[in-house]
Amino acid sequence: NNNSMVGKVECYILRYNHLLSGPEHKKEKAMVDTAKKSKLQGGLLWGTPGIVVVVPPSTEEDAKEYASDSRDIGKRPDGVEAMHLSERALEEAGLGGLAQQKRGGKLQNMDTALLRTACGGDEDLLRSVLGVK
Repeated sequence: NNNSMVGKVECYILRYNHLLSGPEHKKEKAMVDTAKKSKLQGGLLWGTPGIVVVVPPSTEEDAKEYASDSRDIGKRPDGVEAMHLSERALEEAGLGGLAQQKRGGKLQNMDTALLRTACGGDEDLLRSVLGVK
């Protein structure tokens, strides 16, 4: 029996060439609005690359649908990659369900430090999420 998966949940990583915050970036704003409308759970890392981390109870299906919606908006993710992250680390990073309810269903705005927290401080995992080899 494999203990390495204990306390881990399957999350879905969508990587974008760049995601820029601010009112002048209409596509990114549309992405945030779409995520909220579809009640997508997770977080968003602004910058280059831009990352959306989809967490339970959102499913792989939800992540793929969001990827498709993003493409319609004109932001193309490089696919949907499943990764296992620690449930406790996700809670610490404010990506848990309760924190999201308090934010009114919006994706959590993340910086690299917060994404590192979501990865449980694991630099290798952080690099994998960022798509940096």
